[in-house]
Amino acid sequence: MAPVLAALVVTACGWGDEDTVDAEHLERSVGQALERTEDEPVTDVSCPGGLRARFAETTRCTATIDGDRYGVEVLITSVDDGDATFDIERDVDPVS
Repeated sequence: MAPVLAALVVTACGWGDEDTVDAEHLERSVGQALERTEDEPVTDVSCPGGLRARFAETTRCTATIDGDRYGVEVLITSVDDGDATFDIERDVDPVS
């Protein structure tokens, strides 16, 4: 089985001198993107924190899909006028 890939766009919020996507918004957006690509229900997404809205920034989240927990790589592919575009890639094998 190949890794699941999806793209999403979220609006970043100003935080100090940088735009960021807060963890709650990131988790919700990753979950919504996975739900569009998975055949099984996505019941939980957890990210370690917010993400700076800068090209090539990455983070690792986890998602529960049909009872199994998977790692999910999130990569910012572009930022335009406060909107960050992400690619996400779910690991093929569940986290042990």
